[in-house]
Amino acid sequence: MQNNTKDSNNERNLSEVFKELQESRNSTSNTGNINKKKSTKNITKKKKNNYQKIKPVKTPRQKKPKKDHFAKLKNKFKILRSNKKKFKQFVIVTSIYFIVIIGLIVGIIIYIINSNKLENPYGEFAKYEKNSTPFNISQILLTNTETIKTKENTFRDKEIPYSTKFIENNALPKDEKNVIQEGVPGLERVNIVRTYEGEDLIDESTSSINILRAPVEEIIEVGTSDFLVNYNVHIGDTMYIIATTSLLDSMNNGSEICKITRYMDVTLLEVIGEWCKISFDGQEGYVLASSLTSESATPDIVSQNKVQRIVSRLNFNMQLNVKSGLSLSDFKRILSGESKDKYKIIQDNAAAFYNAEQKYNVNGLLLVAMAIHESAWGTSAIAQDKKNLFGYGAYDNDAYNSAYTYDTYAESIDFVAKMLAKTYLNPKGTAIADGETATGTFYTSPTLTGINNKYSTDPNWCTKVFSYMTYFYDKL
Repeated sequence: MQNNTKDSNNERNLSEVFKELQESRNSTSNTGNINKKKSTKNITKKKKNNYQKIKPVKTPRQKKPKKDHFAKLKNKFKILRSNKKKFKQFVIVTSIYFIVIIGLIVGIIIYIINSNKLENPYGEFAKYEKNSTPFNISQILLTNTETIKTKENTFRDKEIPYSTKFIENNALPKDEKNVIQEGVPGLERVNIVRTYEGEDLIDESTSSINILRAPVEEIIEVGTSDFLVNYNVHIGDTMYIIATTSLLDSMNNGSEICKITRYMDVTLLEVIGEWCKISFDGQEGYVLASSLTSESATPDIVSQNKVQRIVSRLNFNMQLNVKSGLSLSDFKRILSGESKDKYKIIQDNAAAFYNAEQKYNVNGLLLVAMAIHESAWGTSAIAQDKKNLFGYGAYDNDAYNSAYTYDTYAESIDFVAKMLAKTYLNPKGTAIADGETATGTFYTSPTLTGINNKYSTDPNWCTKVFSYMTYFYDKL
């Protein structure tokens, strides 16, 4: 009961008041139970003793005097009002408390409303119809699991095409192309982000591109020369002179370097308008483009050039320890049909002359000219009886008996060719054939004059032999 008489000005916790009230009730209940038990015992005893039922006497409850709390508050308010300064402070504090309380109430109401919305965003279920298709929770969970979005970073290497650059070149036939630098594709790495929904690809985007190798430009020359395309030639190819012309040291009014005869071959170095720069036997100069032709434009020019080249080498002081350049067919052609070759000995041995030239590097027409001069076209007794076309070994005092004898004309031709290579045309130590080397016994020079010094006592022998050589060269 002391707790009920405490001053109202002391602040009390609601839970403490509730606890005291509960304890008060418990104590009252316990007291009643104790009294009840005692009275029961007394009644029991009395029943046993007196066999009479005694009724318990009820004690009237005394009313607690009521306290006039309103009068106290009213009295305090009057006192407070008489002090204006304290009254003003009371009004301000009370207003602040009132505003705070209102704010708390409003906040609680808003929170409750929002909580209801989150718990049931669709409003009251009573307002909606019952769902005729119930949810399959297992299927929903399975679907949600399978449709999880994932991202994957990957890349793809891709070629970068190269560009092509064209350059005009007058040193090429018109429209002909020449690749001077091969193009090489570049390589780039495309970084990709792929988005999957479950196992399905739903998006693919490029995040970045890295250049791994830059492309190399292709460079192509394109020809512009009509001259080259018309004659089907290129710079550096062989062309031929179609008429005897002068090789000049410069275009137009240049000085003459030398004469170039018809059919001779030259090397094309450059095309400059109507002029061409050429090389002829180691000499460079200029000729008119109109004086040139090609094998493509003039097919027979090659064989004509071959003959001209052979003929051009013919001179009295020409070297005879080299091949003439004639083919077997050339030998057969120029040695046939000669009326002076009464027994056809020269004609029938064309192959022997050709073979000796190839074996010993001795000019074959030198051998032909010597055979004709020494045997009078194969009609001499030594040629007829001893198959010796050259009178080899014959001495002036007894030519017939001292001359060598051979089994065939071909044998005599081979022997003399070997003898010339070994003792007259090459210096000592020069390799000739079959592993043999030259002795150079009678060597002075590889010319007709050099042979004449030791081979014949006739000083005009070289001139007579050269005349036969010229005859056959002219037949080419």
